[in-house]
Amino acid sequence: MGPDGKMLAPGIVDLLDADHTIPRWTPNDDRTGMLVLAAEACRDVTFFSELLIDSKSRRRAMRGITVPVCKLMDVTALLVSRMNDKASRDARTQWPNADQKTYHEVAKRLKKSRLQGPVRWVRNKIGAHLDSEAFTGGTEYLTLDDILGAFGDCVVLLTLSMNYPSSWFSWIRGLGTSPDGQLHIVETMFEYPLCVRWVTDLDGQPIALSRVMLAEDPRHELQGQMEEATNAYNEWVRVTGTQLPLIAMNPIIDAADSAQNSSTANNRFERIMIFQPSKG
Repeated sequence: MGPDGKMLAPGIVDLLDADHTIPRWTPNDDRTGMLVLAAEACRDVTFFSELLIDSKSRRRAMRGITVPVCKLMDVTALLVSRMNDKASRDARTQWPNADQKTYHEVAKRLKKSRLQGPVRWVRNKIGAHLDSEAFTGGTEYLTLDDILGAFGDCVVLLTLSMNYPSSWFSWIRGLGTSPDGQLHIVETMFEYPLCVRWVTDLDGQPIALSRVMLAEDPRHELQGQMEEATNAYNEWVRVTGTQLPLIAMNPIIDAADSAQNSSTANNRFERIMIFQPSKG
């Protein structure tokens, strides 16, 4: 069982995109699950990239994108709320001062202004059996700044959440079963880079510890998704001419990562910097 005293069990599984022939890390607790769901919601938002950039399809895209943006706001706000315990607040004191200030300001804006703002109003109208008001007045009430502002705030908060210690998140992946089908082989990671392989019964009860090894941080894949989301946001800001700020990230190489793998995929985010777009 894990640190929470519960039996080992797979977390969120992608039924559509995942290659199930390759063992993949999945969340092993609620907090990690929220982080993964938020990253997936970012992918759903960026699916609208070309439609939102094209002025001919923008109005329809603005209505459609409200659904994944609301999902993203909800799960991000929930993650921020779960990260408001004393241990998490103490962990944030180790961040750069600029990161701490940005996290606090953006989290407050998400809660006070974004969650129940125009994006949700239009989403609710669309969900109410295609309320015609969403099509007649929705895009006048909803601006591109509303959509991109909510999306950008979530991207900043999720990227900064990567700064928490690896022990804040726990992971599990199934490797297979015994020939008689009575035992499962699973691996867990409760603190990077330590990976533990277990033999469990069919209920997830550990029977034996098979081996302990080093493995890559499962958050690396999420970092790649957040970089894609940041790039999409910045592209929207540049192309559409909105006056929202751009997002820029300064990566640093984690010492443990660089010793194991020098790939740029192992970069850790040091801080988020917000730049106003240049005029003219």
